[in-house]
Amino acid sequence: MSQSTHVFISYSHEDEAWCEALAKHLGSLQDPFGVSVWVDRHRIRAGKAWLKEIEDALAAADLAILLISKDFLDSDFIRNTELPKLLARRQHGLPVIPILVMPCGWKTIGWLQSHEVRPRGDRALAEFGGVNSVAVNRQFGDLMDEIAVILKEAASSAAVVETVTANGAAKTASKDPHVETAAALLSDVLLQQVREGERAAFAAQIVERLGSFCGLSGEALFNAVCLFVEYQLLRSDEPTSPQALQATLDGLDDSETARRLAAELKRGAKTGDFASSLIDVNSLFFMLAREREALWECYFGNRERLGHEPLATLARIRVKLGFVAPQFLVAGLLSHFDDDWRPVLNAYQHSIPNPKIRSGTFESLQASQWNCWLVWGPSIPICRCAQWEGKFAYQYGYGDENNSLPLVELESDTGGCPLTLDPLVAGLGLQGRSAKLMQITGRLRWGPQFLGQEGADDDGEVPDESGELDIVEELDRDDVEDDRQSRKYPMAPAQASLWCGDGPGHAHHSDGLVLQLEQVDREVDEPRVYFSAYLWMMFLVTVSIPDPADPSVGPQLLRHKHYPPWPEKPAQRVRVRDARLWEELLPVFVHANIADPAALHFQRRTLVENALQLLRQLWERRDECFDPEDVAKGIRFHLVCSSDYSGCDCEVRYPSGEPLPGLLKARLAAETDRDFAAAIAVPDKAENPASRPWGLAGYYSSCHLPELVADYFNYIDEVQQQKTRR
Repeated sequence: MSQSTHVFISYSHEDEAWCEALAKHLGSLQDPFGVSVWVDRHRIRAGKAWLKEIEDALAAADLAILLISKDFLDSDFIRNTELPKLLARRQHGLPVIPILVMPCGWKTIGWLQSHEVRPRGDRALAEFGGVNSVAVNRQFGDLMDEIAVILKEAASSAAVVETVTANGAAKTASKDPHVETAAALLSDVLLQQVREGERAAFAAQIVERLGSFCGLSGEALFNAVCLFVEYQLLRSDEPTSPQALQATLDGLDDSETARRLAAELKRGAKTGDFASSLIDVNSLFFMLAREREALWECYFGNRERLGHEPLATLARIRVKLGFVAPQFLVAGLLSHFDDDWRPVLNAYQHSIPNPKIRSGTFESLQASQWNCWLVWGPSIPICRCAQWEGKFAYQYGYGDENNSLPLVELESDTGGCPLTLDPLVAGLGLQGRSAKLMQITGRLRWGPQFLGQEGADDDGEVPDESGELDIVEELDRDDVEDDRQSRKYPMAPAQASLWCGDGPGHAHHSDGLVLQLEQVDREVDEPRVYFSAYLWMMFLVTVSIPDPADPSVGPQLLRHKHYPPWPEKPAQRVRVRDARLWEELLPVFVHANIADPAALHFQRRTLVENALQLLRQLWERRDECFDPEDVAKGIRFHLVCSSDYSGCDCEVRYPSGEPLPGLLKARLAAETDRDFAAAIAVPDKAENPASRPWGLAGYYSSCHLPELVADYFNYIDEVQQQKTRR
């Protein structure tokens, strides 16, 4: 840390008395740590550009303290200016301490849930007494003790860097371009907690230490550094901690913790083949990969910018155990909005009509089911339609579908199916399960760097020449570097989020990390295992007559809503979003163990019964839930897709042994209320594909569900922006 420790206090001016008291207590840390407190009213000088001064103070902060209250949470300036910068710096090591000064609804705020709020015990400072009370001063004193510990640890980390800087200063003069690029890679990926002015020297020292340990220089040394970075990202508890990095370097010769890394470095140095390195990981691999996705993106992006082939991790990764499922996870609300509940809650409130206009009973139920279903994100089945042409990814995870990564196999059989994985999962339906336990070896890759649209070049434009891409075996060829930089494997449009497809539906990088299969090491046939996922059925609520504007599109939507024209180009997707087609969709779901045949057998039937009970209530209360004109035309519930039924014009690639539409149809046949049973439309095989209305097969099929969900996310963003402007 610097000689002066800068503390930034973010607070609402309604809580100024608490801020003043905190600043005085922080003054007690002046002597040991040189604490300098930045408070906007004290430090902004007359005539200065106040916004720039605040932003400069945010950038210079060594520690941030947030004074949480209802006024703090309601401040647009704090939400839109201060918090984003502080939370972004927190990702790079800035200590951020929230202090609850007044009782408020802070537990609903996603980003606060990942912080440990003070005082402990969920009590606000004001609940201990007034700002000058003995009890409150005691709480402030305890907090100063905690801050002192934090500052001591930060000072220790800085000392490590300063020592490295001093020891390595004389060695940074090397002009070896590989050494320089290796140091640049380290600086950007692993040294984000180190002050910017000190990174270069620390990075140079790490490179020098690895070069000395391996006896390498040039490109071989660069590869050794890449292996070091990958090892930290895969196995280290604190991959960006200066102390942890130094401990790893110091322990290469004799530490048990660094023993495996040292062995791989020595082996690579001896053979010159770091691409054969093997790193074993356990089930925490999936969680850590997701948590460190931004670091992986930085790593692969740096390798690309530095002119080194960004194909995959240099090391092969052997995952001890994981479950392969033939399905694809659609990003959930919380992951999309970084665990912030506020946009979701605002969108929910926005979905419910004014009771003076309409009762809103159905809208409340629909919004509740829809948001609850999307909170963690559902998975969709892999289909055979055009949305799944090209390469496609399976799901590989541990424990739950949300703790998973997309798994891609590039090698195909003569029919275009994944050579190894397809036969392994093809029989899951007959076994009564939807996931299988396997040990797999592969390499991590960044999706946008090697996946793309069918027939498109690196800029997303279709090349002049016709025919399929001449894809080479990238990992083994050295003579096609220029060619392979611009060509990508054509990927299923349904999984466009893996390669960031065109249009408003895929304008994010949240799902870019992909595991490429090299081999399946072991299959485990034990049925008494656990891997959970949503079983779900999606019902479209309409009236019983066709849409009068276009009878071929599908049944008429509620309240005279019309289907939008089909978007022929990605940019036209906005008109589909504006139609808000999700508002008539009613998902019903259960959280099930899809790896255990016995449990899955019961849970499928539980889902069917749950669906019937929910639909029955809507049917019996239809006069209360729907407009009189719609009720007079007849309310209908159309099963448009499910976790094992695509609802498009093709069959799913890996059918279930007990398809949910069939179970629902059989249950309806035994229903005593025939009018209710007739109101539930379940497609049969004769309707799929020949006579299925294109509106249902297009807009509402599971194969287009990622686009519909992306439309909803964009809608939430708009609602949040409108609320902020107000």
